[in-house]
Amino acid sequence: MVRYSRYVSNRLSYPDPMESEMEFINFLLKLGKQLVEKSVVITTKDVEVLALSRYKAELEQFYFLPLPSFDVVRKLVDKKRFYRLLNEMSVRTPRTYSPVDISELRLIGREMAFPYIIKPAYSRAFRRQFNAKSFVISSREELEQAIKKLSSKNLEVVIQEIVPGKEIYMFYTYLNKKTEPIAICGYDKLRQFPPDFGNGSLCRSAWRPVPIESAIQVLKAIGYCGMAEPEFKMDPRDGQYKLLEINARTTMQSALPATCGVNIEYAAYLDTIGQHAGDSISPQDGILWVDEFNDLQSCLIQVKKGKLGIREIASSFKGKKVYARAVWDDPIPFFISLLDFGSGGLRGLFRRINRYISFHFK
Repeated sequence: MVRYSRYVSNRLSYPDPMESEMEFINFLLKLGKQLVEKSVVITTKDVEVLALSRYKAELEQFYFLPLPSFDVVRKLVDKKRFYRLLNEMSVRTPRTYSPVDISELRLIGREMAFPYIIKPAYSRAFRRQFNAKSFVISSREELEQAIKKLSSKNLEVVIQEIVPGKEIYMFYTYLNKKTEPIAICGYDKLRQFPPDFGNGSLCRSAWRPVPIESAIQVLKAIGYCGMAEPEFKMDPRDGQYKLLEINARTTMQSALPATCGVNIEYAAYLDTIGQHAGDSISPQDGILWVDEFNDLQSCLIQVKKGKLGIREIASSFKGKKVYARAVWDDPIPFFISLLDFGSGGLRGLFRRINRYISFHFK
């Protein structure tokens, strides 16, 4: 939807770095030679962060790149490396195992208490193969089904316990080249889509120093610079926040920090070009961020399952709000999203009708 924003002055289609990283890099190098002055590049996907950090030295003659070296990025993006690092630093995380092959995956999976998740070491390749972020395993039958799907794929995975409870906390930050956080905004993930393991669809700004300090400690330890989004879950069994992951890129909720008084991308931009004034701004608590269409779907699913009531939904929207798509001074992206959401709903309806016809009239 962003391409239709009134604030976008130029659009470029680039090769998918997942398909060919070198084509992506060569495209940027060729484009860089045509630029009148250096441009700031802000990444939105893990695969882009990996490619740009790998060829950072070559690209920096044409671009400002607010991101760390490839080795540092890989410590966060590669989940096997990431959880090994956290274990070495004694940072609290869900119990996680890294099987070396399918046989060990089956052995560990049969010993663990259900339910748990099997998630990829690298998320992008897994999502493209299975159109899912992870496999939720609730029985031996589901374990064998997951193994069958993975056996023909060359994908590394980890097995991780599911932390009980619903309290999920995230924060978005930018660290400069000295690994100093110059902008931070935190938020509780109140709802997500899909409802069990998904992206935040309703978030509320909140400052929680314990998880923030824990993740900043990790980022400082590895010499991280650039934008990052750590995610925690409160474990009701011991009352401790468990670090789930740290995304090495921008976040969908970027409008929330900006509304709270901490524009992360703008801070990164100013710092990257050497104009950051160093002003310290305290983010405002209690502001809601709403992903209109995904939160609607999340609510409908939970209402149908009896997990959410109408009063609870109405109460959750009380307070100042900022929307993912609906902005008065830039409305076209919202309507583009509405058309896309409507067409997706129609496709789902047609699929259900076809299944009904096939079942009753074949």
